[in-house]
Amino acid sequence: MGLIFTKTCVLCCKTLDADAGKAAMLCPACAKAVREQYRCTERFQIDGADDAAAPLLYTGAVADAVKRFKFKHRQHYADWFAAQTLPVLAERLDTWMPDLVTFIPIGVLHWYQRGYNQAELLAQRIAAPFSLSCAATLWKRPFTPKQSGRKDAAARDKNAKRALWIRAGIDLSGKSVVLVDDIITTGSTAAAAVKLLREMGATHVYVLAPTRTPSGRRD
Repeated sequence: MGLIFTKTCVLCCKTLDADAGKAAMLCPACAKAVREQYRCTERFQIDGADDAAAPLLYTGAVADAVKRFKFKHRQHYADWFAAQTLPVLAERLDTWMPDLVTFIPIGVLHWYQRGYNQAELLAQRIAAPFSLSCAATLWKRPFTPKQSGRKDAAARDKNAKRALWIRAGIDLSGKSVVLVDDIITTGSTAAAAVKLLREMGATHVYVLAPTRTPSGRRD
């Protein structure tokens, strides 16, 4: 007798109806909530980047889903978050004209604890439909304190600047690069990464994430 696997909603974790379809990842109520409550409509900037975008607000059920994706081994959530992000990139392809998709790295300890980097999973799924190359370009220094532990923007900025360094042997001269992360909070980590990508020769750098912390909640 074979095992029966049930699918659950990415946001509320309720079991999806059997007739929901193979591609379904949300229940009807959560799909409506995404349309009505969780869309990020604000434009925002990241220091040093040519442009930045995110389709969803990091709040409520979306924030809870990101935490499960990162910390509870829900790697398959990358499919849903990437699906939300792909239209954002599609709308900007003609202006961004990307040559490469890269991602914010995580530390070695987190890698061994989780077995994956959520930003890398997202980047791979965002790059593939457009036949774009996806590659690691940066390292994270060992024993760097978590950004979430820094309670104000100044502290996050200082921590981010010392957290990352360049991978050897990578030349981005003349390239347009899309930098992927899972969340944009103050933008300090992304800004530090953008600066390094520029130092590696990138002509244009664009920041893309599925979620962004709402205005007024970024400290």
